[in-house]
Amino acid sequence: MTRNQLVQLTVISVIWVTAGLLTALYEYFFLANYPGVLETAPMEEFNLGKNAIAAMGGLFVGSLLFGLLELFYFQKKITRERFWVAILKKIAIYSVLLFMLLLSISYAFNSILSGRSIGDPLAWQETRNFIGSIAFWHPVSPILLLVLLSSFWLQLSERFGSNELWMMFSGRYFNPKEEQRIFMFLDLNHSTTIAEKLGNEKFYRFLNDFFHDIAAVITQHKGEVVEYVGDQVIISWTFPSGSFETRCLTCYQDFEKVIETKKTTYLSRYGVIPQFKAAVHCGKVIIGEMGQIKKSIKFSGDVLNTTSRVEKECGALGAKMVITDKLVDILSNPPYSLEKVSNISLKGKEKPIDLYKVGV
Repeated sequence: MTRNQLVQLTVISVIWVTAGLLTALYEYFFLANYPGVLETAPMEEFNLGKNAIAAMGGLFVGSLLFGLLELFYFQKKITRERFWVAILKKIAIYSVLLFMLLLSISYAFNSILSGRSIGDPLAWQETRNFIGSIAFWHPVSPILLLVLLSSFWLQLSERFGSNELWMMFSGRYFNPKEEQRIFMFLDLNHSTTIAEKLGNEKFYRFLNDFFHDIAAVITQHKGEVVEYVGDQVIISWTFPSGSFETRCLTCYQDFEKVIETKKTTYLSRYGVIPQFKAAVHCGKVIIGEMGQIKKSIKFSGDVLNTTSRVEKECGALGAKMVITDKLVDILSNPPYSLEKVSNISLKGKEKPIDLYKVGV
């Protein structure tokens, strides 16, 4: 489980457990009295502590089931299916799990939490009575609402990235800020030739498969996707997470490993295996919210232009990965051999810089 997935699972669990507590309080102050809401003291038979434990415990288990399904099943098996197919599959699975969850909560409530043994016939009888009554549908609505809200939040996280989503909600970059960042420009080789061979639609699927396959590696190495630009993806790391354990370099080799495991699939679908080159550089950028329509977090600064220019030098230098001298200065014990190439003039730059070919 990656750190990002753990954070998502924790957020879901906290929301669901809180909802369980609020539901118990709502029942205590309102529904236990119905229809004389707040006109008399709550019913003596209603045990707030017992109901709160049942609701919070049940929803905690439910949040784990939901989170694990979403993060480890749906994101792998259903995320790339048609929208309505994914919705129908989720509805079917969640309906079965919801029934089993409510059955378990009811039985626990009528047995252990009511001072009875697990095998007490009266506990099972009361559970069956609950399932067959209209009261069974009372907890269904809030649980389905939790499922919908949690699914919506996960979809937003996938759409914008959990980091960018948090930045937007927190307003961290409402006013532009200057930060030190590491950037990688990862670009497919021979993309024009491949596009001519495959055609526009098939090439689009080829690109989408490639970006989808390397996504987990980016997250694993604590990078965040800044933008997809044609056949290129721009990845960013904060200081010091990008330099610590040289994640900004080791991720490249993991990209290659992932594609190697899927080469048979690429050959059967497209007749070609993705090959790529990368440039990595670091420096100060301005980060802030930009735009009125489709507002997003944007990065601006000379470091981006420089990284783009360095990436163009990969072909001329015959290297799969090239990094700048500025990046080398902050790296501790690079895991690969570095071959220095001095005084490289970059387009649009007055002063030449030193580059390093990385032996990945």
